[in-house]
Amino acid sequence: MKFLNLLPAVLLPALLALPTATSAAKSDEYPDFYDGTSTKGIDFVQAIRVLAPAHCSNVKGDVTVVFEAPGMTHVVARCWRAAQAGDGDAWGRDVVLTDQTLAAGARGEFVFPADKFPHGPTTIRLQAQDKAGRQDIFELQLYNLGGVSWQEGLPKTDPPAAKGLKLVFADDFAGPLSVSPDGRGARYAAHKTGGGDFSGWPFADPEGDNLPFATQDTYLRIHASKPFGAQGRTGILSSIRSDGSGVAVPVPAYFECRLMCHSGPGSWGAFWTLTKSTIGLSDTDPDFARVKAQGCDELDVIECYGGYGRGHPNAGGTYGVTSHYWGRNEKAPYTTVDTQKLGGKSTWSWTFHNYGLYIGEQDTVYYFDDIEVLRHPTSATTKAQLTWFLINYAIGGISGWPIDLERYGNSSDMWVDWVRVYCGRPMPADFAAVPALGVPGSIGVNFADLRDDTRRLRAWDVAGMAGSAQRGWTNVPCAPGTEERLANDAGEATSLRVVVAKGADCERCEDWGFRGGDRRLHRCGVRNAPVTLADIPFAKYDLVVHLGAGVNGWRGHVRLKDEAGRTIAQTGLNYGWLGGAYAESTRPADDVKGDAAENTVVFRGLTRGKVEVSLKYLDGKGAPALAGVQIIPR
Repeated sequence: MKFLNLLPAVLLPALLALPTATSAAKSDEYPDFYDGTSTKGIDFVQAIRVLAPAHCSNVKGDVTVVFEAPGMTHVVARCWRAAQAGDGDAWGRDVVLTDQTLAAGARGEFVFPADKFPHGPTTIRLQAQDKAGRQDIFELQLYNLGGVSWQEGLPKTDPPAAKGLKLVFADDFAGPLSVSPDGRGARYAAHKTGGGDFSGWPFADPEGDNLPFATQDTYLRIHASKPFGAQGRTGILSSIRSDGSGVAVPVPAYFECRLMCHSGPGSWGAFWTLTKSTIGLSDTDPDFARVKAQGCDELDVIECYGGYGRGHPNAGGTYGVTSHYWGRNEKAPYTTVDTQKLGGKSTWSWTFHNYGLYIGEQDTVYYFDDIEVLRHPTSATTKAQLTWFLINYAIGGISGWPIDLERYGNSSDMWVDWVRVYCGRPMPADFAAVPALGVPGSIGVNFADLRDDTRRLRAWDVAGMAGSAQRGWTNVPCAPGTEERLANDAGEATSLRVVVAKGADCERCEDWGFRGGDRRLHRCGVRNAPVTLADIPFAKYDLVVHLGAGVNGWRGHVRLKDEAGRTIAQTGLNYGWLGGAYAESTRPADDVKGDAAENTVVFRGLTRGKVEVSLKYLDGKGAPALAGVQIIPR
């Protein structure tokens, strides 16, 4: 894709033509990033600094914008307003907020009458130039708490391209966001399902310090940020979970999202789809090899690359529509879309637009505000597999574009108004339902080094095997002599006591492939001493034993004893890391042979009010740590 220097038409009339510089390296994987011949924007400088209000802040009423632009002599500021009577169309209009000449070294200011502009996410664009033709563009992102409600929320009508299809999923983000690291117990996963997170500022788990996700009114905010001294972080939403469940549909289908991004150096917002390929299939499934051979189709409805200057896209109002046919030698189509020549002639960073994708039996068609922008034949892989969607705000990463958001306070937002999916085939009644977690009332114990936050489970973290995964784990110090009472998954107090025997070591385990809560659960544990569970509050229960990553290839027993020290249950285990997958041992007590490996043991149908859990190794190697246990009522 060629990124032309298509600057907004409202920029100052006397701009000089931009000289050509040496090209960035051509990317074979993403040809739309580089044209291999030229890089534009060498006369851009970063001169504008907005002193008030703060970037990414909330505003209301008359807002005084204070800025400085050393060396610049002329500044124009604009903002997109809602359509009004007399406009002749519904697109809205660009409005000049100020047009002023700056004296050398002077600060400028103007009033932004927020109540006259759209409610919600708002972008004020400051554009400056000096007498030599150097120029700058600064996009100030604000959230207008007042203003005019304009085209907010899900439309009451279906899009023209979805004619004959049925709405099977919609999210207008009017309530709390349902997201977890791998999608368990939630609507979305917070990482690229199937692996391959690609942002330079990593895609982060959904809660914690420096949150990547929030909802405000009817909008989803994906917030990219990098506090001083910290690693940057941002967000992605995947519509299917790690087990392959979630929103994924066959052809014919239509996907649509209404969004607005920030144009800053390194910003890379996207709405796109993937086919499921082997996600959710075991490699022992008879269909695995056949499906893998089909490859995977990626259809990028919009990729918008931000920033101006040497080595930056300088895309102006253009964005990328790209396809990738992974796993097979077949050229995939792509194009650029110049939004300043379509519809209301506003760009993806000025205001909200609808980005749509129709996948039919014959053709695949991409839309910008219901305007067709690209069409190509639907591939055989897309026809054969289910398609799911992703919404992300990457910063740098595999795009190759440099990151420079310092003058924005290392903060940048992508806003999403809604997303919806249509399908022409019948879908199950519970197709888009959020699956329940494990058994209500379960008690989860995570043995942890409480000095290290990365080895503790947080209240919202989900961890455990499919069918028994839960939130509300209690972090118990794995130091010897520890005795604590535990709460259940709902935070309710129980009679259960956990006692760590004297002589125990606290093992800081290795990072072995799990994500999110499962990763935290398995990164620490008790070694070299048993753990006693007393005053168990259930008449009948299952006991799940989780082992931490440590000594791969350990062979031994996981053993339960009663109050008199008698063995009441024992399971053999050939322990393996398994790259973050759960594998339950079903071996007899003395069977530790063979190549098959496991990392979890479940004792079912227990009735005793007190049991001791211990590990015994048989091959001379150190035993793995006891990372955690779950007591599940039956």
